[in-house]
Amino acid sequence: MPHIERAVEIHAPIERVFAFITDIRNHPRVVPPQTQEQLLDAGEMPMRLGVVVRLRARYGGIRWTLASQITAFDPPGSLHPGSAYFRDEQVSGPFAVWRHDHWFASTPAGSTCLTDRFTYAAPLGPPGRMIERLWLHDRLTHLLEYMQATEKRLLETEAL
Repeated sequence: MPHIERAVEIHAPIERVFAFITDIRNHPRVVPPQTQEQLLDAGEMPMRLGVVVRLRARYGGIRWTLASQITAFDPPGSLHPGSAYFRDEQVSGPFAVWRHDHWFASTPAGSTCLTDRFTYAAPLGPPGRMIERLWLHDRLTHLLEYMQATEKRLLETEAL
């Protein structure tokens, strides 16, 4: 199954980075403006295992709605203060499969290494696999790069 994985170092403590990323209300702030993303239902706040979030967005000229459920949630804590993880998976939406894994690791300098992995499959079988190779992979790579750059900028420059 296709996937895209990318890491970025953010000069902020893990607790702050985790809190920002898991606050779904920040998601529309970190995606490209042309997506016109709207948060339809944030689920329960703060985020936790089982929460379902619904978004509406426009990608590649196509408007769609996605519902994603938090299927793993392990915040930084006393058992492992230097690491954290969560996963959201599509429960309804445009993909045949959509998983977004988020890993957080403290660095010795007090920064956070954020690693995101998109695992996905387009619908429509063989035509969908062609769409993945010819169009979707590049779009999703750009989306992930944009999101991480924006998260880094906001977490390093704004008093959140």
